[in-house]
Amino acid sequence: MKVLVVDDESNKLKSIMKVIKNIEGVDPQRDIDITLQLNEAKQKLLETRYDLMILDLNIPEDLGSDPDKEGGTNFIEEIIYIDAYKKPRDIIILTAYDELEQKVKANENLSGFYILKYSETSTEWSEHIKKRIEYILTCEINQKSEEIRADVALITAVKTESEAVKKVFKNLEKINIKNDPTIYYKIQTENNITIITAQQTEMGMASAATLSTKMIEHFKPKYLIMVGIAAGIGKDKNLGDIIIPSEVWNYSSGKYVENKNGQEAMLSFLPDPVSIPLETTIREIVSQDFKERLFKIKSEADSAPENDLKVVIGPMACGAAVVANKDIVEELIKKHHRKTVGLDMESYGVFFAAKNAVVAGTIPICIKSICDFADVDKDDSAQKYAAFTSTLFAKKLIEEDLEF
Repeated sequence: MKVLVVDDESNKLKSIMKVIKNIEGVDPQRDIDITLQLNEAKQKLLETRYDLMILDLNIPEDLGSDPDKEGGTNFIEEIIYIDAYKKPRDIIILTAYDELEQKVKANENLSGFYILKYSETSTEWSEHIKKRIEYILTCEINQKSEEIRADVALITAVKTESEAVKKVFKNLEKINIKNDPTIYYKIQTENNITIITAQQTEMGMASAATLSTKMIEHFKPKYLIMVGIAAGIGKDKNLGDIIIPSEVWNYSSGKYVENKNGQEAMLSFLPDPVSIPLETTIREIVSQDFKERLFKIKSEADSAPENDLKVVIGPMACGAAVVANKDIVEELIKKHHRKTVGLDMESYGVFFAAKNAVVAGTIPICIKSICDFADVDKDDSAQKYAAFTSTLFAKKLIEEDLEF
């Protein structure tokens, strides 16, 4: 957004800038240009397209000359008729003089412009300017969301994971999309890779699939990456280790059947696990030696445990509920897919959405770090560390290894 303020009266100018500076989303250094003279204003309109010009009518032609009560009105008429000017999309006339206000209202050429009466004791003029700029910002956000395309869609399930994304990437730009309640953020990396990130409204596969589908349709990314936390399964794994599933499978897919044991009927679950594999090219990329990179990631983490980090590649089980019982892990997971290395509630939904999207070609990747081991000792103490290691690893993978 670009706003040009043309006014030479110091107190009035301070009041205008005070209003603008308090509008969320406006950076005065970047978005606002100020000039005290008409000649400079004319030069600026030859060079820049402004969304809004706030114009004082009683303005000097150049610095050192007396204010000209006809200067502002003559300037607007020049803007209308001279094609060389990059015409502002909107003009607000702001004057403290009753006679100038009446002159403008009587001028047929200026009948389409809004004139505000400035007064230090009134807030009507300031509220109008505030609302006008806020509307321009809304239009700008909407336009950006319609035009934006992403190289990577980065999805998280819970707040801890989203906070890790903000910590690792920084400088997130909010993106709103018409009729979509989800809040998206744009990240532009130093090597000009565009990332859009968003958090699910709730945990689980259904929410993961819904958000993934929306992000694919809105932004058409080449990669859809889920980062965050997961449970580790099996030996030789430590907190913070980064799981990259070679496939994701839904252990909650199946049916309940009735088994009669004497006079008592019992329900038992017969799993029908369905899996989706990681694309072969990505499998090759993530199979390289990351020892040096993992050492640097651990050195940047807060409260890191003593063990070294490693990347774990293998099947990831995905189900509809949090698991904190080793018997469930043995019966529902390891019994049906003994090489499973991790467990979460969302990854299958992400892969399923990418596989079945109307917009084809998005490659799903899951990068989740171990925060517990799905047993009675499960707690939240390692979640921030795990969320950080997975997100920073994903950042390095995006910037250094993936092809765009």
